[in-house]
Amino acid sequence: MLLRICTISLSCLVLPLSADSEEISPWELTGAAGLMVSDGNNDSVAYSLQFLASYLADGNEAYLGADYFYAEDRGRRSTDSLKIFSQYNRDLSERWYVGARGSYFRDQVADIDYRVDAGVLLGYRAIAGERATLSFEAGPGYAWEKKLGNSDSFATLRLAQRFEYQFSEVTKFWQSLAWLPSIEDFSDSVVEFEAGLETRVTDKVSLRSFVRHRTDTNPSPGRGRSDTAFLLGVAYDLGGLGDPEEGGDARRSLMPDEEASAESKDGWVTTAALGFSLNQGNADRLGYHMAWNTAYRSPGHDFFFDLGYTYSEDNGLTSNDRLTSRLQFNRKFDGPWYVGFALTGLRDAPARIDYRIVPSVLAGYSLIDTEDTSLVFELGPSYTFEKLGGVSSDFVSLVAAQRFEHAFSKRFSLKQSVVFNAELADFDNSSLVGALAFDTRLSDRLIWRLGLEFNYENQPAAGRQRHDTLLTGSVATKF
Repeated sequence: MLLRICTISLSCLVLPLSADSEEISPWELTGAAGLMVSDGNNDSVAYSLQFLASYLADGNEAYLGADYFYAEDRGRRSTDSLKIFSQYNRDLSERWYVGARGSYFRDQVADIDYRVDAGVLLGYRAIAGERATLSFEAGPGYAWEKKLGNSDSFATLRLAQRFEYQFSEVTKFWQSLAWLPSIEDFSDSVVEFEAGLETRVTDKVSLRSFVRHRTDTNPSPGRGRSDTAFLLGVAYDLGGLGDPEEGGDARRSLMPDEEASAESKDGWVTTAALGFSLNQGNADRLGYHMAWNTAYRSPGHDFFFDLGYTYSEDNGLTSNDRLTSRLQFNRKFDGPWYVGFALTGLRDAPARIDYRIVPSVLAGYSLIDTEDTSLVFELGPSYTFEKLGGVSSDFVSLVAAQRFEHAFSKRFSLKQSVVFNAELADFDNSSLVGALAFDTRLSDRLIWRLGLEFNYENQPAAGRQRHDTLLTGSVATKF
């Protein structure tokens, strides 16, 4: 449904966007998204989507937007809410304006089949500066709603406030508060609070954090009064800011010059990534993914340190709790060969892996080693210490690995690896970990990362599945 709404909205806005390419369009279209998916013992999915079209020109102001939050754990929904809104304002003077507003809200978890609000408003801009704006709105309206199959309609009053502050040309904060009581009973009301911070990192891409809190004083029977949702993700501007005029402010695009020289693979490179989502109230979910990656390369040595942690819970029950780590040092020889020492760690609560620690000695071979591409294979003896399903054990094992990296351009790169570990005395006691990360460079220090991890236990803990799959989206910063 949300896809249909976005498609219809975009098709209606094609004409204004196709105006003279040398002029900045009065329309600005943006979309934002956050994502986390896991399968297997950690069977959950959570994603959030936003779309906003805004128009500002000649005393006319219009907004059309939608946001959707969804999450489920082991096939049971914990979040499912959709909001669509639109507003049109016409200036009467520099400070006063009149307008009309409509919205649609649906929350399956809170048993709100729908709520539709429509009304007219009178607005006043108390602050109308270049950096800050503060406006107040009031007006009558009408609401139609259906909760648990029971329909109702009534007259409403809407009192609202909105504040925006432009910290710089690339960073903006906004906040709004609206109160919609029933005219017949002011104790029957809806309060909505929203706030967001957006930082533009290129002429089209922004980092966006957004929080929405909604209180319904007359909720569905057996449901709570309030719900909170949080989104941290990447926003994309379909229209873009356009190129700055000659001699203008160059900060309009923070992307590095495409003609800049490529970075050397030698030296220290560290990135830290974070993805986060939160829903509280009738929809109770928390999820986040953190990662730290450090690499040092020189003509004679390589050093890697990777640490990742993923956690999520639905309605107080843990659905993801996984910690991974890798420490590796390689000594290179003349030619493609090298030797290395590695220490890996794993803890996965849903899979009942209390710990798995594997030190290993490796012989490596670089099949491809260029500025843009590397492909290596590793093999060597190891020793495994683990506690699986409450049972501790240790044994001599064998590790085999394949690792691939490729830079498609200065903006896009891919990393992929497969690591196999097996007991030498019993190859049926084995595990396999596959990882894939696709990075989009937003600026010289910011990266949008889409990650996929697959884990296979040939002999899992009792009552647990053999495989786990995790898909994450996160924002990374480069040191």
